[in-house]
Amino acid sequence: MKQAEVEVEGPTIVDGLNITDRVEQIKDQGFTIVEDFISPDEVERIRHAFMTEVYITEMRAIGTQTGKTWRAHNLLAKTRAVDYLFLDKRIRALVEGVLGPRTQINVTTLFNVLPGETRQYLHPDDGLWPIPRPHPSFVCNALIAIDDFDIENGATHIVPYSHRWYDRHPDQSIDTLQVEMKSGTMLMWEGGLWHGGGANVSKDRERLGFFMSHQVAYLRPQEIQLVSVPREEVRKMPEQLKRLLGYHRFGLGVDGRDPIDVIEDEIYVHESAKLADEWYAGYREAPEQSADT
Repeated sequence: MKQAEVEVEGPTIVDGLNITDRVEQIKDQGFTIVEDFISPDEVERIRHAFMTEVYITEMRAIGTQTGKTWRAHNLLAKTRAVDYLFLDKRIRALVEGVLGPRTQINVTTLFNVLPGETRQYLHPDDGLWPIPRPHPSFVCNALIAIDDFDIENGATHIVPYSHRWYDRHPDQSIDTLQVEMKSGTMLMWEGGLWHGGGANVSKDRERLGFFMSHQVAYLRPQEIQLVSVPREEVRKMPEQLKRLLGYHRFGLGVDGRDPIDVIEDEIYVHESAKLADEWYAGYREAPEQSADT
């Protein structure tokens, strides 16, 4: 008997990056590292935006109390300099490979860790939602080094395979891998992976990074993008980025209308909607059907 031929699909390659292998790494060990993800010119444009366009706050959280971390949260309300990265075909393929096809933006941040900052507590980023473990992946994060990340200036600590641990809370004494990255490198990880910023023990070296977090579209994001990004800024964005902010058709939309149409024309009631009296009048005027039909 002739054996049936089985067609084997090859890996998915996007702009030279083997998405299939990278997604398998994330699912297996919890993370992947992509060197030279953005160019030196892109790095400098993002650095310029941080210095000149975005309003920043200091952060005292996740175990740090020095105020020596500056953060520009709600980034898409403040600058258009990184819009293109959310639409990058490699990012989209990786995120959807981990989370599935229906995703949206969770958090957008530029941060700068200054000399003298202490180490963050190890933590997962999917712990905000009270969903018992084990559960499917619903958060996927990316961190792009703008400055070089090394041991001295506080490169990020991660605990490989910890996204698979469902029976324990983060152990602050556990051994970690400190991820040293050259400027332009990207670290992407599954939201359950234990991680935390390192202590910047250098005398005069900052550690600037760009952080983006995605989640499945049916969960409430940490940054409420539908509220936090002004509509005049949303209107400047490509349709795909608007969808990623949450202006997507999920269920009923806005009275049955596409949310993107609504932010353009600000019509919140479907054009076919009428008061009950009008509907009743229409029924009364309609010819009665015979009993035979």
